[in-house]
Amino acid sequence: MGIQRTAWYESDQLTELSAEFAGWRIGRGGSGHWWAVRGNELVRTPDVDELRARLYELSERR
Repeated sequence: MGIQRTAWYESDQLTELSAEFAGWRIGRGGSGHWWAVRGNELVRTPDVDELRARLYELSERR
């Protein structure tokens, strides 16, 4: 996958996650880990699908 394609993919993932999980700040760090922060809650993982699953789990608890 080229650099530009990778950037588009990550941008699309950020847009989707932000729409799905309002109230969370979501990003991708220089270490390659995806992260989400809401208040004192932090989720950090190298896999975007795992991040999505963990955020769903936290959303169900509330």
